[in-house]
Amino acid sequence: MVFRKALRLIHLLTAGVAFGGAAEKAAAVEAGRTSYESGERRIKVETFLPNGTGRHPAVLVLYGSGGALLGKNQMEDIARKLAADGKAAFLIHYFNRTGTIVAANDKPITAHWRTWEQTVREGVDFVARHPRVRPEAIGMLGYSLGAFLAVGVSTTDARIGAVVEIAGGMFEGVAERARRFPPMLVLHGRDDERVPVARAPELQALARKFGARPEMKLYEGEGHGLSNRAAADALARALTFFRRHLPAQ
Repeated sequence: MVFRKALRLIHLLTAGVAFGGAAEKAAAVEAGRTSYESGERRIKVETFLPNGTGRHPAVLVLYGSGGALLGKNQMEDIARKLAADGKAAFLIHYFNRTGTIVAANDKPITAHWRTWEQTVREGVDFVARHPRVRPEAIGMLGYSLGAFLAVGVSTTDARIGAVVEIAGGMFEGVAERARRFPPMLVLHGRDDERVPVARAPELQALARKFGARPEMKLYEGEGHGLSNRAAADALARALTFFRRHLPAQ
């Protein structure tokens, strides 16, 4: 019964995240799998690359608390669309570091977020070395828990040139150790009950410390999981944002 309730919670958190349309044609995107090591664990990475042999800007894609069990198809769809738009997209399975399947409540998140953040940092190292990546043009896109991790990494790692954070915020202590604030697009539902929309102004306050000004779109009547219409708008905004801040050469 407890496990069923946990699954239902994760379903509610991810049910609305449908980022539009069928997958891109296989001919347009090269999908693959690879891995890197973090804390003596293998971290699986799903790669979605533009066709060809050249180097491209890269985007690390970070799923939410549903992990690879729930919501993964939607994150894969985002990664495919990023690749079709000229970005090398990497879906990082950071839960592999702790053997987590889903983070159904705050307890595992509180226990592991620092470990997951370190794993994502090492994922940036891995992506920067990839032969199809321009290491000076790396971005991050995270949903919910993944967005929290993207904010934590990007505010200390100068290699991150752009961040799209969806329904996220900052973990405790992140603002105090921040050394920078990259270009950031903040997307959040005004009626989010899981991560309150008040998290968005917290990011604005941190940005002001560094003379930055994040772009923001707050969706009226939307919760933690965006409706199809809002999600399609979010994806379009994300693609436009990355084109501007991680342009192709």
